[in-house]
Amino acid sequence: MAEKSGTSQGKSPKYVCITRPHHFGKTVMANMVASYFGKGVDRSREFNTLKVSGYPWYRKHLNQHNVIHIMFNEMPQNCKFYDSYLSRIQSLLMDDLQMMYPHVRLREDEAVWDALRKIYEYCDRERFIFIFDEWDFIYHQDFASDEEKQAFTKFLSNLLKDKAYVEMAYMTGILPITRYSSGSEFNMFFEFSMATMAKYSEYFDFTDEEVDVLHQKYIECQTEPKVTRAGRELWYDGYQTASGRRLYNTHFVVGALSFNQI
Repeated sequence: MAEKSGTSQGKSPKYVCITRPHHFGKTVMANMVASYFGKGVDRSREFNTLKVSGYPWYRKHLNQHNVIHIMFNEMPQNCKFYDSYLSRIQSLLMDDLQMMYPHVRLREDEAVWDALRKIYEYCDRERFIFIFDEWDFIYHQDFASDEEKQAFTKFLSNLLKDKAYVEMAYMTGILPITRYSSGSEFNMFFEFSMATMAKYSEYFDFTDEEVDVLHQKYIECQTEPKVTRAGRELWYDGYQTASGRRLYNTHFVVGALSFNQI
């Protein structure tokens, strides 16, 4: 993974935040990134059939990295308090770290970033890829006060910012980072919003070309097709990226073609 300082040389940023509306494939993409990099399971069977397998760096990174994948929209049962929400995240992460690094003396009561720093120092500079899905979920919840939401911003900043153990951080969310950061907490991130940044936009939801391919298959397989191209564009072509490309909502396009109904 390239360091942030290397972006001026044309390399990818180390900290990436993807912001998109609901149903725009953020979770699917986060799961795919985690599956590709993570050491846990051999995913060559799935990825060998994809275009990515043709790149020279494909094998070098396939299932070769430590990945911490957190879905922030998952909560404890009957969660009514912020402390319960954050405690679950911290305790599950500490459990995993203690299980994977039993020879490192990790205390249950220490901060997660202190535990990760120990692992980095005692385990030959072991580093991690962080993948956070729906990272801004807590900011939309009524049970968290404004002070607690600010505390969560600090928590993420303490976990990720300027930490040697971070190999890469990839986050997805709904609204821009600046809405939640009043200072420099997240200034290490490059944010890729579909409305303002052209890069990566084509990888979220269907482009015109991709929908045309699907529509042709739909025409060939459906005995009485009722979904027209005009109808499809009227109902599901609701977004245009900063690059000028039109995007179709994957969830609803697939539903319309599968059920033969707008």
